[in-house]
Amino acid sequence: MRLFFKARGNSSIGLLLLRLLVGSYTLSLGIMQASNIEDYITKVKALQFFSENTAFIIGFITPFILIIFGAMYIMGFFTPITSFTLAMISFLKIASRGFFPSEGIPFNKDMLFLVCFLMTLFAGAGMISFDALLDRKKKKTEPEPPKNAVITAEIITEKTEEPMKENTDPL
Repeated sequence: MRLFFKARGNSSIGLLLLRLLVGSYTLSLGIMQASNIEDYITKVKALQFFSENTAFIIGFITPFILIIFGAMYIMGFFTPITSFTLAMISFLKIASRGFFPSEGIPFNKDMLFLVCFLMTLFAGAGMISFDALLDRKKKKTEPEPPKNAVITAEIITEKTEEPMKENTDPL
């Protein structure tokens, strides 16, 4: 029975799968909205959550933000910034549409995506990401100072300040 209940795997694989699924949905949503941008701007204006000019700007910019940040989310590139930006977009969608956007649907998918974005915001992208790759390169290039650098410097100065003794050996 221990075989069935033992936790196996790596959290990085789970984070990778999460990033792939949620990021591909975000990317495809941005592509669909950008392909018919006039209808999307009309939908944002119809919500009457923003003023007309603000709704136009948000309706025009949001699809491109979803495309760019969706691709960055899949790759695990600048994950904290990417996750925060996508979480804010999900939060604005929830605030503008409400918790239950249409009757008969027991949940809001944007709530699920908000939770996923917040999870990667705090957990990171995992070891299978560009963030981890860049972090490894950064650690290799930065030399680590020795732990006893202060003590070593004091010992060296003490040794150099001692007067030199002349050699009195007959040989």
